[in-house]
Amino acid sequence: MRSVTLCAPGELRVDTVPVPEPSEGELLIRVQAATTCGTDLKAWRRGHPQIPMPGPLGHEYSGDVVAVGPNSRFAVGDAVMGVHSAPCGHCRWCQADQPNLCESIMETKVLGAYAEYLLVPARIAAVNVYPKPADLSYAQAALLEPLACVAQGIIEIQRILGEQTGTVLVIGPGAIGLMFGAMLKQAGWDVTVAGRNPARLQIGTEMGLSCVPLSELDACDGFDVVIECTGQVEVWEKSIDYARRGGLLMLFGGPPGGTRASFNTHRLHYDQITLLSPFHFGPPAVRKAYEALTQGLDLSPLISGERTLDQAAETFTDLESGRGMKYVFTP
Repeated sequence: MRSVTLCAPGELRVDTVPVPEPSEGELLIRVQAATTCGTDLKAWRRGHPQIPMPGPLGHEYSGDVVAVGPNSRFAVGDAVMGVHSAPCGHCRWCQADQPNLCESIMETKVLGAYAEYLLVPARIAAVNVYPKPADLSYAQAALLEPLACVAQGIIEIQRILGEQTGTVLVIGPGAIGLMFGAMLKQAGWDVTVAGRNPARLQIGTEMGLSCVPLSELDACDGFDVVIECTGQVEVWEKSIDYARRGGLLMLFGGPPGGTRASFNTHRLHYDQITLLSPFHFGPPAVRKAYEALTQGLDLSPLISGERTLDQAAETFTDLESGRGMKYVFTP
């Protein structure tokens, strides 16, 4: 089969490798759609601690089951959508209802969705793969993984605020920021998305979101919840100014390792601002994302176009240059 390999920063290659065979509980999926991701772009730019080089790339996928191991939950011919990790269910964090922090969740993930076939390990297939409804496109189904990251953030907000809604500011109109906006709007929140990229703000507008340039945002607007999605330290530090007294600030975007941020301590303490910084996702978040997608959440405006595996290098050059939001490989 053909598979995209990340050889080194800035270097992608399409290799021919053996088609894997599924063992106990495993699934072999014929990939129908694999969407690009900001994490993969970071790895392509400068490397990433969770993405080995040289190694296969891609972790957002949907497709059709073509082979199964013994005791599989699925059958050959099933259309499925899934994510690339699953918790062990036994470690300290899993037992503390923090499966997204499972001690082995990163070590057991599967990469290689930019390929004709993907072998899904039993641990993942058992809990984090779902049937794809016929009326949901493969491209949108492949967005289950990034939407699960968003859903994890929303679950963390709900741990504090319960089911109440209010005003929310999302800073950063990238794919994740617009997913936050769309999912929170679906849940009844009054959403504002702010950023510096007019083209991406326009995509948000097309999704029915209220979008404004960040420069026009009044720091005294006082939102109930502020969600930072740029991963830029200076934006992290400024974001606290947009939260109301007693509000919540979620620092979702991840700055480069080793960076530090400082905050207005007067606001943090005397205005009782709650800080959150969620990581990855657990099975409840995957379920929440799946329900949102299968109940009509339309994320199609985020898809910038289709590409072949042979266009992988061109695709990442386009993303680096700001051309496009998310592309879908159709192997």
